[in-house]
Amino acid sequence: VITVLIAVALLSFIIDPTTLQSVSSSMSSKYDVGEIDGKSISYTDYQADVEKFTAINEIMTGSSAQNEQQQLSIRNAAWQALVDKYLFEKNARKAGINVGSEEMSDIIAGNIESPVFTKNPMFFDENGVFSTAKVREFLDYMETDQTGRLQLYWNYLVETAKTQEYYTKYMSLFTQADFAN
Repeated sequence: VITVLIAVALLSFIIDPTTLQSVSSSMSSKYDVGEIDGKSISYTDYQADVEKFTAINEIMTGSSAQNEQQQLSIRNAAWQALVDKYLFEKNARKAGINVGSEEMSDIIAGNIESPVFTKNPMFFDENGVFSTAKVREFLDYMETDQTGRLQLYWNYLVETAKTQEYYTKYMSLFTQADFAN
């Protein structure tokens, strides 16, 4: 018993208290912010998504200043992304709906129209029309971006386009079912 107590005392000097706190918080359900389809969502995971969406908002607006409405919108977007990830897309795949890598390539190239890309001013040419050349320019510039912010933005665009494609396919099933009845 004394040996165990001495070992615990020595470990408490070695291990950083913040590490212990983060381990205990990840193991404790009192730090959960909600539940989606039976999966507990920890504050840490939710906050990471909020920070990601905050950075994306800064990239899109060009400003780091946010009012209460923007902060609420960012938190809602972070939660919706978790709902899409853990509930909607999972159930869409169970229903036989899938968005494959070839399909995503066609979306990014503009062969399949997705407003995430085709309505994004970042990818407009001088005439205000979607340009695959502008997408390639962005991707080339992204490779040289040392901050990683453009990669974060690109991942957001791709994930958003994929989620929108799931919703489009899902809604088309209901539209077809309405015509069948």
